[in-house]
Amino acid sequence: MKFFDFEYDGLNLSDLGYVICNFGSDGLETTKNGSQITFNKISTHNGEKFELINSKYEECLSSTFHICKNPCNDNNIEISFKEYRDLISWLNRKEFHKFKFLESEYLDLFFNASFNINKMEFDGKLIGLELNMLTDSPFAYQESEIINIDNQIERGTKIIYSKSDEEGYIYPYTEIKINQSGDLSIYNSLDDKTMCIANCNDGEIITLDYPIVQSSDLSHKIQNDFNWNFFRIVNTFKDKRNILTISIPCEIKIKYNPLVKF
Repeated sequence: MKFFDFEYDGLNLSDLGYVICNFGSDGLETTKNGSQITFNKISTHNGEKFELINSKYEECLSSTFHICKNPCNDNNIEISFKEYRDLISWLNRKEFHKFKFLESEYLDLFFNASFNINKMEFDGKLIGLELNMLTDSPFAYQESEIINIDNQIERGTKIIYSKSDEEGYIYPYTEIKINQSGDLSIYNSLDDKTMCIANCNDGEIITLDYPIVQSSDLSHKIQNDFNWNFFRIVNTFKDKRNILTISIPCEIKIKYNPLVKF
């Protein structure tokens, strides 16, 4: 895959006159995909079989690439001391910021990242930077997926699909407007779990942002009426359908970032 430009914390590399490049390579590379799994096993039957105990991701995604001045814009490829300081201030940050490659196929993917940086010098002149990108996850994230559900009847059924590559579950940001007083329950067949909130009032807006639950109705002691089983979107390799059974009329807005193994 070839990338020439990226966006970091709202600023494009090309806007500063730089481009992603490669110093001293013959063009053939083997790159890590991230999401490397460690499988912990135990020997049984005198080593004839190894049983899987658990598995986990040991490291977050990382990558190394180079940048230099775009030679199409300027014949002078040397990076001045001031220009170097501007780049370091932008890229070498103590906190993670949103990073995305600016290629059409990948525009809806992003990482939370920061960089450690090495200088690339030739004949005593600074001509480029080596960027060691560090992220907060073994995966990329997809831009927010928003799902709106309008359940107009009691015991209504709706189907939503997980768009994540990773098996498991995600706790989405969920906003629920109650349209009929009563006890709210949302059962997910793929999860085989039910979220319950008792004593909901018509017009009340409930927000779930794991691990926090809140209500717009200050008279509703929601912490006492919640079973603390947060709604979640589930994904398996064979089935991505989350069939929801909703107990009372309500409007639900679901927002989450699917995980992408890239």
